[in-house]
Amino acid sequence: MSAGFKYNMTAPDVVEELYDVQTGHRKRGAYRLNTAGLVVGSTLPNLTPVAVNLKTRMCEVVKNCKVVVEANAEATSIKIAKNSLVYVGMFLGTGSKGAKVTAIDKSNASYDTVTVETAFGAKITAGTVLFEASAVGGTIPKSTANFLIYGHTKVDEGIVLIALLMQAYEIQEDKLTLPVSEKDKVSLTSRFQFE
Repeated sequence: MSAGFKYNMTAPDVVEELYDVQTGHRKRGAYRLNTAGLVVGSTLPNLTPVAVNLKTRMCEVVKNCKVVVEANAEATSIKIAKNSLVYVGMFLGTGSKGAKVTAIDKSNASYDTVTVETAFGAKITAGTVLFEASAVGGTIPKSTANFLIYGHTKVDEGIVLIALLMQAYEIQEDKLTLPVSEKDKVSLTSRFQFE
């Protein structure tokens, strides 16, 4: 560097590899994202699980969250990972138990605290992925993922088009911003391999 010169440049963002990119295959064409319930201006991260209707080419984000601190059977407050898509009024389910979300506290820098109407009635261990349930019982998911979003997607007003990832191996599950539930893994089939 020459004397007297100052460069005002920022380093590019480091993109962390979430899966073996050599095994990744994108689906042809663009698909329309249903943005109802999503915050305009927010960004959906790479490998966000989505439920896709292949006939209408419409996609719905699958809203899951990961528990970060174990909660006992009587707990009505559950600590979940930051940046989830949980909202007040939704039903969270484990597959056998469920509860309705009544409040969300995002004041802690390490996790969000979700308050539910009634306790789950069973211990929820750290690392458990809760899904958006179709009813308060928490046994059936509202939707299950059959594809993942290929890249970061900004939520805008109007039409938002996304690219779909239809196959990927060696996905680093612990590095995903938005988790994939066990029921999603079944519907994603062997096209996706999680580690």
